Amino acid sequence: MLVATLLACAAAPTFAMTQCPVESVKPGWFVALGYGVLALAACLGFAAPVFTWRRTRDVRPSKRALWLLGACVVMLGVWLAGLMIWLGAFVLPC
Repeated sequence: MLVATLLACAAAPTFAMTQCPVESVKPGWFVALGYGVLALAACLGFAAPVFTWRRTRDVRPSKRALWLLGACVVMLGVWLAGLMIWLGAFVLPC
């Protein structure tokens, strides 16, 4: 069972690449849109801690630290979501 699983993992990239044509040139607007999505995710992710920093100025330091920690988690989540959308919709499809 273990050998079959390892062989399936090794063969999976080959099967995934056989569905695509040999060469696929994407139009310039499509590439620009992809990088726009990536840049939007980066900007929105960076805005979450900045916005939280500004909105929690009058809060106790311990609560502010928790809010900022949560904002950093949100920032990383937005960055990861933007990266996954960029990869899934603009880079990896044929």
